[in-house]
Amino acid sequence: MKSSLFGIASALVKSRKYKLLFVGAQFVYLGYKYVKNRKSSSRSKT
Repeated sequence: MKSSLFGIASALVKSRKYKLLFVGAQFVYLGYKYVKNRKSSSRSKT
């Protein structure tokens, strides 16, 4: 949900600097979710 909010915010902002900021924040959030899910799935296997 949060990643889609970052995408919507970057589409609404006109400044290129802020667009890059929102896109970067979206990548960081998605990476965090990926690592978190990967750690929890590896713990459940052992």
